[in-house]
Amino acid sequence: MGQCKRVAHGGKISGMNEIELAKAQLRAEILLARKTNLASAQQKQELAKNIFLLVNRLNPTRVAIYSSYSSEPDTQIAIAELLANHISVLVPETLADGLLSWHAVGSETAVELQATDLLLIPALAVDLLGNRLGRGKGYFDRELEKSSVSNVYAVVFEAEVLEAVPVEAHDRKVSGVVTELAIRDLN
Repeated sequence: MGQCKRVAHGGKISGMNEIELAKAQLRAEILLARKTNLASAQQKQELAKNIFLLVNRLNPTRVAIYSSYSSEPDTQIAIAELLANHISVLVPETLADGLLSWHAVGSETAVELQATDLLLIPALAVDLLGNRLGRGKGYFDRELEKSSVSNVYAVVFEAEVLEAVPVEAHDRKVSGVVTELAIRDLN
């Protein structure tokens, strides 16, 4: 790792190493691009179609998927389609302790993620080795560290599939990526 540098970050002065700084800069670039290039209805439909193609290929009995918000790739169409096809769907809730709690759609009861066949998680970018850049809070990295789910796919826009993303030791890889244009198996 590189030397710590003092940089302005989120209104605070904090020590960031070169990788953390590279991640912060890439996050800012991607979030700005998402804000200025909102997904079209067709892109949302194509993404949902690819998620459902992946589901058909893997044939899971239960799918854990994030519920999109803001400029994230939209998962609402896919969730509705999964439910319409009688596939059990889990969505995460962020807890104050930095962990996730998973719930079946329509239920407030927490469910163990371990019995899930497919996990679809948000990302800002994914590289061709399966390295994922998240928003920096570590929720999904912590979840992947303790999970035994083998089919873990990040959901991003096609422009966010990069040759490389900055990686730290605590970052967890994904086994694939789903975009509005393609499904890629990685690792």
